[in-house]
Amino acid sequence: MATPMGPESQQALCPQCQQNIQTVIEPRATTKTHILALVLCVFGCCPCAACLYCTKCARNAEHYCPTCNSFLGVYER
Repeated sequence: MATPMGPESQQALCPQCQQNIQTVIEPRATTKTHILALVLCVFGCCPCAACLYCTKCARNAEHYCPTCNSFLGVYER
């Protein structure tokens, strides 16, 4: 069973390398991020749209093992 992942780095046991690790977070833009940015641009708030790609608020947090780089899970925003 998969470990629930949160928005921040967390302790986990990597199923690939069997090491106790602190996950590495990679923020990833999603379709929702792109649609929200488009809507903000259409309504004249392009600087706000650009901020979506610079902050974590509208991007998912993908968790990876720092030892073997295995994908461990995702926290969807």
